[in-house]
Amino acid sequence: MKTLTLYTLLTLPALTFAGGPWLIKKNSGFFQLQTTLPVSSFNHLFLENNKDLALNRSVLDYTYQVYLEYGITDRVNIISSLPFKQISTGNLENKITNPKTLPKGNLIGVGNYKVALKYRLSDKKIKAAISIQTSLKTIRKKMEAGLITGYDANAIGSYLFIGKSFSAKCYSYFETGISFYSNDFSNILDIHYELGYRIKKSLWTVLTFDMRASLKDGNYSNENLQQTGFYTNNQEYVSPGLKINYEIKNEIGFSVATYTGLSGNYVGKIGTFSLGIYKKW
Repeated sequence: MKTLTLYTLLTLPALTFAGGPWLIKKNSGFFQLQTTLPVSSFNHLFLENNKDLALNRSVLDYTYQVYLEYGITDRVNIISSLPFKQISTGNLENKITNPKTLPKGNLIGVGNYKVALKYRLSDKKIKAAISIQTSLKTIRKKMEAGLITGYDANAIGSYLFIGKSFSAKCYSYFETGISFYSNDFSNILDIHYELGYRIKKSLWTVLTFDMRASLKDGNYSNENLQQTGFYTNNQEYVSPGLKINYEIKNEIGFSVATYTGLSGNYVGKIGTFSLGIYKKW
């Protein structure tokens, strides 16, 4: 099994506090700075049906993100995130697999800015919430080199969260939703499951499972992006993962996350790790 770089997944913050059906109270907040770094460059992509695509050039992808969640009321939160991307392609591989050779290049810029509203439906034993999420085309692109810092489309989606705290040391929740994309991109179905356990007072370990499935109802196609795996149409993945959060004094904490890919479509084969620092108030 090879590790999978999940561009869309790993731009999400590695949180145990500001996720699922649990909302932040009025005038409280959560702020995080996060970076996702690859072990090295990669030169293979996962394709659907367990196929593999060898690339003409190696690819490198760094992501830095700002994330904020704030309690407008006890039942309504606003969430905002902005990724900053640093991506590049390297020298030609010894074996050229695609006769159309793209130029070597690099690109720096912001990705898709995201903003969402989350509303609490239930705060009883079974917690429930819904959200409306938007993703904006605040991107840069260099299509001649197959480089782009986010999806070349706007999107809006609706998500449902259901979860439960079994004790002060254990919680679990399930999340699912559909996002609808512009620019003839396929719409997507997202599923996320999370099980968290507190080992010590300030230390949480979290097992996760993520799946993204394309509804394959859009005709957008760009052969250059398919040569690099950067935000092309019909990207998919199935990925379990592990997150660890450790909190020190003054509600300041640190997060670490890693994910393993079981399958995917137009996502790169490479190990990654994610590091974050956060502040709650």
